[in-house]
Amino acid sequence: MSYQVVPLRPLLSGGSGDLSIGKRTDTGELVVIKYLRECHLPEARKGFAREVRILARNLPGLMRILCANTEAAHPYYVMPYLDGGSLSKYAGKLNEHQLLAIATAVAGSLVALHAQYISHGDVKPDNIMVSHDGRMHVADPLGSGIGCTVLFSENRGGTPGYWAPEVHAGRPISHAGDVYSYGTTLYHLLTGLKPQDGQRLDLSVQNYPCAPKIRQVIIACCHTDPHERASMQEVLRMLGGEQWADIQTMRRQHQKQMTTVCVIGVLVLLVAALAG
Repeated sequence: MSYQVVPLRPLLSGGSGDLSIGKRTDTGELVVIKYLRECHLPEARKGFAREVRILARNLPGLMRILCANTEAAHPYYVMPYLDGGSLSKYAGKLNEHQLLAIATAVAGSLVALHAQYISHGDVKPDNIMVSHDGRMHVADPLGSGIGCTVLFSENRGGTPGYWAPEVHAGRPISHAGDVYSYGTTLYHLLTGLKPQDGQRLDLSVQNYPCAPKIRQVIIACCHTDPHERASMQEVLRMLGGEQWADIQTMRRQHQKQMTTVCVIGVLVLLVAALAG
């Protein structure tokens, strides 16, 4: 790194880290420095290093890392300062066009992350930052899956109200858990109300006649059974105009076709074995 970052003032404290505003010595640009707070704990250091590796992939829509040092006594990484803040402050104040744009951008980021076999683990408005030009940047991935490159113990985490029921019950984070958290995030942005654990989001959103695509996505994402939820790819299809009922029908047809193929394959192997 050909420049230094000078810390200026504290910004805020999150679940595992403390954020400060800093300034680059070469350009004078403001940046955000994230320090690992519990740097004395080996598991915390591993999790922080995993977060850095995920963000360093520069996937579309994820927060960009400018520099990092995970081996320092006090591990840190530096990211751009986004003056739009987090999505939380816009909850309940967005029109239908804005909601659709945000929903599409965040869904695209999660599709890219899931394509790398990585789960985010803590999707919520506080972890989606907005740049001055209105672009979304998904931050603070907990990370889980083979795409994280190094095997750790199963990662459990998330935030009450936003986490999936199975994650709340102690199961590890997953793609399906991200889908649920994405749905609760849209619920918060639509209504301005923070979701609560055990809340029937599929019924609550019926009081909002606007944004039918968003309401359909919330219903498809927030099913209590993770196997009944939409995938993030299917979410993009719904935002593009397809109906959840039609997607479910296509999904069932595909499952029947796959079952038929498997049965035929087993029969072919049995015939071959008997003939031999």
